[in-house]
Amino acid sequence: MIAFLALQLLLSEPVPLHEWLPHPPPPTELLVVPFEGDTRRGLLLESLAGLAERHALDHGPGTMLWEKLDNTDYARWLQAFRAAHQPKCTDVTLEAALRELVALGMVKGYLLYHFDGSNRPLHTLGPHDESANVATSLAGVLGGVAVAEELEPMAQAAGLKLLVDCRTLSESDCLARYGDAFAKAAVGTGEPRTRNARSLMIAHRLFVSSGTGEAYPRSLARCEPDSPVIGWGIAPEDQQTLASSRAGLFQTATNWCHNLPVLSSERPGRDIPWSSLHVAEPSRPSLQPERGKHYVCLTLTDGDNIQWMMGNFMGGSEGHYYYGHPRRGEIPFTWGVPAEGLLELSPRTLSDILTTARPKDDFVLYSGGGYFYPDLYGSARVEDCVALHARRLRPVMERTGIRVLAFNFQHWDSDAALRACAAMARQMPGLLGILAFQYYPYSAGDGAIHWVDGADGDRVPVVSCRYTVWAKTGRPADTTPSRVAALLNGLPTVGDTASAADFSWVLVHAWSRFRAPKAGVLRDDEDEVPQDSDQGGSRGYDAAPWTAQRLDPHVVPVGAAELLELIRAGAAPAAGR
Repeated sequence: MIAFLALQLLLSEPVPLHEWLPHPPPPTELLVVPFEGDTRRGLLLESLAGLAERHALDHGPGTMLWEKLDNTDYARWLQAFRAAHQPKCTDVTLEAALRELVALGMVKGYLLYHFDGSNRPLHTLGPHDESANVATSLAGVLGGVAVAEELEPMAQAAGLKLLVDCRTLSESDCLARYGDAFAKAAVGTGEPRTRNARSLMIAHRLFVSSGTGEAYPRSLARCEPDSPVIGWGIAPEDQQTLASSRAGLFQTATNWCHNLPVLSSERPGRDIPWSSLHVAEPSRPSLQPERGKHYVCLTLTDGDNIQWMMGNFMGGSEGHYYYGHPRRGEIPFTWGVPAEGLLELSPRTLSDILTTARPKDDFVLYSGGGYFYPDLYGSARVEDCVALHARRLRPVMERTGIRVLAFNFQHWDSDAALRACAAMARQMPGLLGILAFQYYPYSAGDGAIHWVDGADGDRVPVVSCRYTVWAKTGRPADTTPSRVAALLNGLPTVGDTASAADFSWVLVHAWSRFRAPKAGVLRDDEDEVPQDSDQGGSRGYDAAPWTAQRLDPHVVPVGAAELLELIRAGAAPAAGR
């Protein structure tokens, strides 16, 4: 049945992609501005980039901004963009870019804010000044740039007038006073002490919240169901995501993305060929679990994290730990990717990932392109947000050929979670399966498998995480490469028949550091390895071969798609169960 459904998908006309937000046309001119490490100047740069995108949305192709980063991936994407679209490129200072956009009529004035200079750690709760978020919200609505007090003379020298003094307005005041002017297709969240991705918020006239306080749930509730949250706020991860999940919105973790206006101007199928955005699944016509074997899929994902995929996943300062690892491909290994989000915001990034895949690389769709808890998604709404998200995710699966989903649940096997999985499966014919992990701990399911009814009579496995390769947790199931390997070596193997106990899905924590294990020593790979520095250890992909090299011959690493096909072939419930 599953092979027949997959063939149908290949022969049928794909469903059109759902677009989160309108997309500007590619620019005819790029003002290339040096990287701005100072947040105040960076927020001014983001304001200009956002207003330039807004102008392109309203008036057609013209001038946009590109910030020149010391990052190999962004440099490569700019080179490819220039080759594809031939824009006129001019290197300018930030001051010159401001003058140029003022002269072009893109900037109507400035919004004054007070920069939060506290010592509060980034993206953590604590006293904070909201005026940078208020200025960002109003910049798109009023057509101005967000200007810190220290940069006011620069704005005045460019001939700009003060539009609103945001220093006296809270986020709640702003939403109450200007609420009707903000778009309902998305909401922005921002740490007041950072500036990235605000260009997108300004271009699309989004309300911007710190992700805490009473303005945050109000801003979520006013949005359309199954909409994105752009950026990242200051509340704890679960607190932000619980609120957005209940409201039927998904997080995108875009808080460190750069150059989104330009990168999102390219569209799949028009500027980026669909062939470069598709993973060819190998043919495995007679795949059956082999007697005496235990099968394990090792997966690394922080897959909701679009900014990481665009920054340090392939290149940058940390890509050598992850997809840029020189030994990637030596074992079957699975990567979680936010394909839907990348198709929306930077399809060139997704193309880069998929076209450089090696034969043993496999992929799963992490929620499609956002972070939400399916067992809570839209619980505060009348609409069925899970089914809506699945309908919108189906063309992503069809176009990319990635037929496995991975989700983070609050309670992975609750009735609400399994209903959400069934809703996904019904809306996505050809889905191989769903990999499920719990917010805390990831391994709460202990490898159990549930089955839900999918499309056209198909039964779809929901496979829970059995172990995680995670440093210094104190939890027996979430431990070092050596200990996870020892646990896997002791698990049951396929006999006359197969069962859920013969298959394991193991998550490799993206941020844990280990050292290469020594023969006969189980805990040495995490002892005395600092988790907050690169000294004395490695992280990311290295943990996978360090686990695999300690597996006994009967434990076989496979990719996610192969694991699910083996489970379907050998451990599916009897008809009628």
